Amino acid sequence: MGVFGELYTFERCTFVYGDYSYIEEACIIPCPSDCKLSEWSNWSRCSKSCGSGVKVRSKWLREKPYNGGRPCPKLDHVNQVYEVVPCHSDCSQYIWVTEPWSVCKVTFVNMRDNCGEGVQTRKVRCMQNTADGPSDHVEDYLCDPEEMPLGSRECKLPCPEDCVISEWGPWTRCTLPCNQSSFRQRSADPIRQPADEGRACPNAVEKEPCNLNKNCFHYDYNVTDWSTCQLSEKAVCGNGMKTRMLDCVRSDGKSVNLKYCEELGLEKNWQMNASCMVECPVNCQLSDWSPWSQCSQTCGLTGKMIRRRTVTQPFQGDGRPCPALMEQSKPCPVKPCYQWQYGQWSPCQVQDAQCGEGTRTRNISCVVSDGSADDFSKVVDEEFCTDIEPIIDGIKKMVLEETCTQPCPGDCYLKDWSSWSLCQLTCVNGEDLGFGGIQVRSRAVIIQELENQHLCPEQMLETKSCDDGQCYEYKWMASAWKGSSRTVWCQRSDGVNVTGGCLVVRQPDADRSCNPPCSQPYSYCSETRTCSCEEGYTEVMSSNGTLEQCTLIPVVVMPTVEDKRGDVKTNGRLKTWVYGVAAGAFVLLIFIVSMIYLACKKPKKPQRRQNNRLKPLTLAYDGDADM
Repeated sequence: MGVFGELYTFERCTFVYGDYSYIEEACIIPCPSDCKLSEWSNWSRCSKSCGSGVKVRSKWLREKPYNGGRPCPKLDHVNQVYEVVPCHSDCSQYIWVTEPWSVCKVTFVNMRDNCGEGVQTRKVRCMQNTADGPSDHVEDYLCDPEEMPLGSRECKLPCPEDCVISEWGPWTRCTLPCNQSSFRQRSADPIRQPADEGRACPNAVEKEPCNLNKNCFHYDYNVTDWSTCQLSEKAVCGNGMKTRMLDCVRSDGKSVNLKYCEELGLEKNWQMNASCMVECPVNCQLSDWSPWSQCSQTCGLTGKMIRRRTVTQPFQGDGRPCPALMEQSKPCPVKPCYQWQYGQWSPCQVQDAQCGEGTRTRNISCVVSDGSADDFSKVVDEEFCTDIEPIIDGIKKMVLEETCTQPCPGDCYLKDWSSWSLCQLTCVNGEDLGFGGIQVRSRAVIIQELENQHLCPEQMLETKSCDDGQCYEYKWMASAWKGSSRTVWCQRSDGVNVTGGCLVVRQPDADRSCNPPCSQPYSYCSETRTCSCEEGYTEVMSSNGTLEQCTLIPVVVMPTVEDKRGDVKTNGRLKTWVYGVAAGAFVLLIFIVSMIYLACKKPKKPQRRQNNRLKPLTLAYDGDADM
């Protein structure tokens, strides 16, 4: 009878499924969705109204690619892609057109002669130039702002007796190359000669030196960059034409009309057009899936079957790229792994003695496992292994009995072989050098009595090659300092602490005790392995730089607020002298207030004295008989 959790063949179980080795469920592999852009916009106006510029058209993103769809071309920060081509604008297509000057409006008038200084104005417009002359008024930015004529100027209304001259004529051209020793000039013609008392005619010729990039310029051709490859109207790939433009550039960097370079007869040997090709987008093409391979394991749960496909046509241009999934796998039908396995060795049996040479035995058993490294084999009935040849670890010869040694008290002896270590590859900086790996096992020596150590055998080591290992990195680790010591160990990159692998020359210190030790009172050994004093003490060093003693640093005690309160109060009551000081301060305050009052009081005005002289007395008779 089987044990719960063991693997058996499917024939021993009852299933309701047709294919009892798999359980299937639906899944979805998302289909690729290509990048989607809008149609091209109309071409913009040429960026320059004179000379070579560029014009642009654009597409904008409508839908991003998903699940390996055809990628978008390089987009800008607002998800647009641009196409830029050079363009050339005739420098005379937009010109400034002026109306005649207005009548001179005199501001300082000589009333007698009706003459003086004033201002003239006129309208200036930017207009499109055609073969028939200026036609339509356009925006001012299309004309060259540096060549915009003046819209106002000062003027003089000549008095009747003054000289009158014509407008200034155009400046003559400077001779090339520009040189300050050469001059240009302009002139005016007298229209009316002055009267006897009138103002004389000014000099009718003006001159100025020819200064480079001010009134005198050099000219040269300039070639623009190639445009993008231009195809026919409805083509998306194939052969096309790229172009570039020829420009006449002034020595100050400004583009001017080509006639200035043509008049100088400058050479122009550049090719303005060239053929080009836009690579047609080709989607990645894949082969069909290959048949499923044989199972990678003959039994167990870890076996896989694999099928693959290959690229028959790599993608080109903006075509859909190849998917990353070029291989699929599925688990194999589960089969339990039956094999013969040795049992444990019996204790060493010495005939008619307690120690010495003896024999030990073991049996073989039929075991089952799922084929994984983590699964421990379980013993089952031998009937499952009847068709399996007894081979253990690749060896046909069964070893069921061997000699052994039962150590006597005090003897040294070797323990059984340890398990094989993990496969360790030869690596540098985490990279396998390709020399293969190695596994190690050992037999430890047990020493029962130290005095018999010289009679003990040496530790036994065995190695074997392997190829399923991985590269590890090793790093020194250290605990926090506890006094003058700490623990230092080597750790592998998988977190396992090991006894080898780290470079000895990089091993950090595990001890930082001072030599000689710090025996002075209040001293301790610092991190720099020198003796220092504790807080509140200062070092007194000897002539050879060692600590001689630690001296207490004197502390000046400043009175605190609580100390001051103690001077004022005794057991919560104010001291007598405090009352005296308070009374004196109160009297002083009354005195100061009184003085201020007397000082600020206004004196009374003196009263007028009355005249003490007696007024004359007038007596009147009222007809009384007594009088």
